[in-house]
Amino acid sequence: MKASVAAVFLVCTWPCVVWPQSPSAPAPEIPPAQAPAQVPAQAPAPAAQPEVEQGDRFSGLWDESERLRLIYEKVDADNIAYVDRLLKTRVCQINRVSGLIDRTLDAMNAYLNAAKKYYEVWGNAEEKRVEMQQKTLANMEADQASLAGMLDEEKKNHETLERKEADLEQSKRTEEIRKDIDDLKKDILDSQDRLNKAQQNFDSLTLQINNMKTSITARLIGIRQNSARLDAYGLEWTSVYEDKRKAAHEVCNTKQPGTLRAPLPKPPANP
Repeated sequence: MKASVAAVFLVCTWPCVVWPQSPSAPAPEIPPAQAPAQVPAQAPAPAAQPEVEQGDRFSGLWDESERLRLIYEKVDADNIAYVDRLLKTRVCQINRVSGLIDRTLDAMNAYLNAAKKYYEVWGNAEEKRVEMQQKTLANMEADQASLAGMLDEEKKNHETLERKEADLEQSKRTEEIRKDIDDLKKDILDSQDRLNKAQQNFDSLTLQINNMKTSITARLIGIRQNSARLDAYGLEWTSVYEDKRKAAHEVCNTKQPGTLRAPLPKPPANP
């Protein structure tokens, strides 16, 4: 009989949600794209993120994204506060404001890219696990088909011995023949019992693997959702920073070059 080895699947911990935070800002809802007027003036601080669970498969990537998040939060707090002070002076300082905003955007994108890399690696690993489980289920289905054929064959053998035994009982037979038949029937019953137990194990494993596959699929959706949230955050706060850059340009637009108050002197006449 073909042997099938069922692998033990360990449920890995859920990857934690990575989300930017600013310690000095409120925690507003992300505004819809069609209502830019509702965009807050400071980087948001969504609900407190859970700490990475012990046993995270990619803790190095998580730690790197956390390091960059802390850098971004400090750059955002320092630079944007300075930008706001510069805007209040109503003095054209576009070069200084643009430099501060560019450095803030660089820090934000460095963090977001690291966080998305963390989820990308998690997603790729989980997709490979789903593929492995698909192969395991396919092999188990083949084994179950083989098992069904074996059970059918054992049933036929048992029925054949029953008929043969009935024929012998109608004639004169020896104790030796009776003992051989009884031994064969016992072997067949033992074999059927083992095959039935194997069938039950296959059914149980198939159910468990399908349940785990569903769980991993749900996790993959959650991973993609986290990546989408990071993308949305980047787009939202890029627009906030660019709005401040635009405000600096508007300050500069209020300044006009001086106007000559006297006519230019006439050139001297040619001698």
